[in-house]
Amino acid sequence: MGGYMGFGMASWIYKQRPNRAFSIKKGKPTCNTIPSYSRQFKMQPSKPKSNFYIVMSLLFLGLLFSVFYFKAPVLLEHSNTIRAQKQAYIQNANDEAFKFLISSGIQRLKRNNLTGAYSEFKLAYAIYPKNEKLQQLLIETLSALCEDANTYCADLDKMLNQSL
Repeated sequence: MGGYMGFGMASWIYKQRPNRAFSIKKGKPTCNTIPSYSRQFKMQPSKPKSNFYIVMSLLFLGLLFSVFYFKAPVLLEHSNTIRAQKQAYIQNANDEAFKFLISSGIQRLKRNNLTGAYSEFKLAYAIYPKNEKLQQLLIETLSALCEDANTYCADLDKMLNQSL
């Protein structure tokens, strides 16, 4: 025989013809049979389990919890320090903005720019609404604006009711 036969030297492989539809198929010859394999199982004790992985897992968890236990107060103290610094920074920024708005509003009052002064005082009121000097300046500004234009009278009434 010459040439390569593809799936082996069994002649039934390369002599196959296409099957007709709905036909009963013949069985293929079994010239290359595989011997059946049967194994006899016997009862024997299982291998002893190793506790190595369990012990290593417990040691690792113990180490992890001990590190967390000893480092937790340090982390909490650090986060409290950071929080206090942020609050101090915000307080300082609010103080500076409040002082700037008050001084700007007073200068606008001196220049007789009542609406500009009112807007500055209103922004300062959003920062520190309980400042007495600011409330007095707002009432004075709103009373002057209410005399000129009646649109600010409702704000003046609200401010007077809140201060009482």
